[in-house]
Amino acid sequence: MAEERKIEESKKKTEEGRALLMKQEYRHARKAFDEAVRLDPENALAHSGRANSLFGLEELEKALKSMEKAVELAPDNTEILDNYGAYLYNMGKQKEALGVAERLVDLNPTSADHWHKLGLVRDAMEEADKALTAFDEALKLAPKELEIYKDKGELLERAGRLEEAADTFGLGSEAAGGHAFFLDCRGQILGRMNRNDEALVAFEAALVVDPEDEYAANGRAAALLRLGKLDEALATFEALVEMNPGSAFSWDGKAFALRALGRPEEADKAKAEAQRIWREEEKNEPGTFSK
Repeated sequence: MAEERKIEESKKKTEEGRALLMKQEYRHARKAFDEAVRLDPENALAHSGRANSLFGLEELEKALKSMEKAVELAPDNTEILDNYGAYLYNMGKQKEALGVAERLVDLNPTSADHWHKLGLVRDAMEEADKALTAFDEALKLAPKELEIYKDKGELLERAGRLEEAADTFGLGSEAAGGHAFFLDCRGQILGRMNRNDEALVAFEAALVVDPEDEYAANGRAAALLRLGKLDEALATFEALVEMNPGSAFSWDGKAFALRALGRPEEADKAKAEAQRIWREEEKNEPGTFSK
């Protein structure tokens, strides 16, 4: 009976620790989990919670040891394995994280989240094709999960597979019923591919979703520039500079439009203002339109 009482008290302390974790009260949470472990050293969830509190306190090596103990006690507990995999991933231990991610998929092959995380680990290991396969499996299970479209699209863009990236961001927007972020990404990639008419459509659609989307407004103006609609582009950049004088991107676009219109002195002033802002922001990239 005494042992049973200890086990029950350990469970109560574990729940107390979880509640404190939710409030990010990591020191108090750790005390609760320490007590839970003392009462029942076989309480895997208490070890896992202790690890989470230590992680919050940035005691990473201690956190990892506690999580490893939790996994030893409950090797098939998906909650614990999920946390363990996240630790390994965030600590750059990708080979170990891969084993955990694969185990999670084996335990629950219908979990889009587990397939997504497997894709993230594969991506971190620079295994693009395998990462994309995992993302696709995740999207089959959760076709409206926007974070998966984002990660897949960004991977495709980094890999130089721009056509597929643009399509993926388009699908992400459709899944959301219209989403400015995905439309902005699609427009930016289409612009890189010199498909400026389509880029213009994407940015204008983003502005319908979010009229205050400054990135989309700048992207739209850039597309107009590349299409030779210089007066309209200049008017847009001037409006953006007036709205946000601290936007180096807009000043640089204005400079490019002025130069294309044969107004070099005004262009030089606009360019100088863009460069001044970049210096203040400690950015080293040259102007977007100057490349």
